[in-house]
Amino acid sequence: MSEGFQLTFDTAVERFVGLHQVLPCQFFDVSGGHRLTGEQRLMLALLADAINVYQRGVLSRNTRKCLLFIDAERWITAGAKSRHAFSFDTVCDALGINPSMLRRRMLVWKHELRSNVRTRAAM
Repeated sequence: MSEGFQLTFDTAVERFVGLHQVLPCQFFDVSGGHRLTGEQRLMLALLADAINVYQRGVLSRNTRKCLLFIDAERWITAGAKSRHAFSFDTVCDALGINPSMLRRRMLVWKHELRSNVRTRAAM
């Protein structure tokens, strides 16, 4: 995996949520019946950035990227115990995304990626 690789938000959601899933923000933008509020756009940017930081840092040996990865992972895994205006759960809920499902898929992705890297290194 290249250090310079960065997913767009759509690609990241596609990987974590799945191709068959239509997010409310995607449906409403197409239908024209609903627009994201300023707060929702800010939350969407926050979530997209956290996903990008998480993906860039998961295998990185760069100290700064590793520290950012740790912060992103703590934010993602904090769960309901740390519920505030910009917690992972609150952000996902505001965007109509199931936070538990997204969290689980991100962690599964991380473990599979690290397992694949270990397997290739052992060969």
